[in-house]
Parts: sequence; C-alpha cells; structure tokens
Amino acid sequence: MGKLSKILVTIGVVFLFFVIFGVIAGTMSAAGRTPGIFGLIVMGALYGALKAIWKKPKKEDGNDNSSILQK
Repeated sequence: MGKLSKILVTIGVVFLFFVIFGVIAGTMSAAGRTPGIFGLIVMGALYGALKAIWKKPKKEDGNDNSSILQK
C-alpha cells in the first residue's frame, strides 16, 4: 500500500472513530453515564486498525541455508 493511500485510510478511520465515539458518548450522556467499556473497545479498535495500516512488511533475505533433507 502506498503512503498516500495509507494517509487517506488513516484519515477515514480516525473520522469513523470520532463518529462512533460521538454516538456512544451521546447515548451514554443522555443516560447520565460515561462511555465506559464501549469507549475502551472503540479506542482499542482504533489502535489496532492504525497499527495494521502502518505495519511494515517483513523483509526476507532469501538466505535459506537449510538443505532439502532438513525440511
């Protein structure tokens, strides 16, 4: 994935996070409570999504020194 597409997807994920968190906070504040566990779950999902988006692929050296008999 290119850098520009990662930036655009990150902006989309953060926007979606604010929308979902706003809905959770709005419904919870109408009931007189804080977002609580649902807010933590959404924050964990944001963290996981951003980590997955910006994950760097592992580089393979191609140094496979094992023989065919050891496999």
